[in-house]
Amino acid sequence: MTGSENKYNAAASMLGYMYQCRQALLFSIDLSKNFPGLSISIERFDDIAVEDGKAPSQQVQLKHHIKPGALTDNSPDIWKTLRIWSEQVKANPQLPFETKFSIITTGTAAENSAPALLRQGSSSTEQDKARKQLEASATSSKNEETKSGRQAFMALSQQERTSLIAAIVVFDSAPNITDARAEIEDMLAFAVPTQHLHGLVDHLEGWWFDNVVRSLISSDAPPLSLLALRSKIDELAIAFKRDELILTPHIEAPPDAEQLAPDSRIFVQQMRRVGLGQSSVDGAKRDYYRATTQRSEWIRKNALLDGETQRYDDTLVDRWDREWLAQVEGVIFSSDDEKQAFGRTIFHWANRSQVPFRNRHEAWLTVGSYHVLAERVRVGWHPDFRDIFHLPEEEE
Repeated sequence: MTGSENKYNAAASMLGYMYQCRQALLFSIDLSKNFPGLSISIERFDDIAVEDGKAPSQQVQLKHHIKPGALTDNSPDIWKTLRIWSEQVKANPQLPFETKFSIITTGTAAENSAPALLRQGSSSTEQDKARKQLEASATSSKNEETKSGRQAFMALSQQERTSLIAAIVVFDSAPNITDARAEIEDMLAFAVPTQHLHGLVDHLEGWWFDNVVRSLISSDAPPLSLLALRSKIDELAIAFKRDELILTPHIEAPPDAEQLAPDSRIFVQQMRRVGLGQSSVDGAKRDYYRATTQRSEWIRKNALLDGETQRYDDTLVDRWDREWLAQVEGVIFSSDDEKQAFGRTIFHWANRSQVPFRNRHEAWLTVGSYHVLAERVRVGWHPDFRDIFHLPEEEE
């Protein structure tokens, strides 16, 4: 296999995983309209499964192709899927009577093919014809790629094959990964003004993907609740309508070590200068990372009003000024130890501060913003911080 082929296969696989997450969201939004009490699992019973209790009421196989082709009786996509479902039916012949099996594919079923006969609303006559065509394909095909699927299907009794085929619905010509996003936006267009629609879907996908990852990491994780999905959509819609600031998904998760600021940063040196310990420095780095990341994300998405960040920082500086004056009045430092103790007092006051940034009240946002100001030497902890620390000339 050539390097370009490897790259193509890797990209196709990655797109397949991303498509599975996005299509699951699209599928769930649609399902939640009428069945909000159900839940969705991914890679537990199938690519997607609808759960009502412990057993799945619907299993879904997803097939995404960058260049979708025709779906025929001999297609590997069909036989790979039938292998999985045939083995399940072999183990539990009652399954087709309790579970609906769906194939959602970007491919298009060829006219008169078994997949075409099994589209939604198929009659018993069409299902019987599809079964016979698949049985003919299973016994006549010499394709090694589909061999295990054909063998699994023919290992079922005719009654089992009949019940399995009757439970299958094929949704062909499905939206690809790009179109699926557009369909999600169409479904949620009622929720917010047009200018906020992309933002709403961005945040919803971030929340959804995060929950999918959690469910995949732990086998004990509960399925994804459609009620929780509806609640999240409502929460985001209200926030956008009120022009509220929304936190970026994952922003409160512990950052990786390489994402944290190095000790050479001024705000870290300011803490060291007044004798603060490593645990305080580690916490400050996390707050600094979250605050700078979130503020940058709001700027990138044009979520902030003109001058809003400057006004917020000025408010923090004003409060720091007032606290500094209250603490320093009448104090005469006789040693550097006393100056450091004074600095630690001011630092811990700032570290407990909580000043809302519009509608956001997270303490890390306030404290992290104080470290941004300490990095710029607009605030500090040691009484002589302005003489000790200086911005590089190009930043002054």
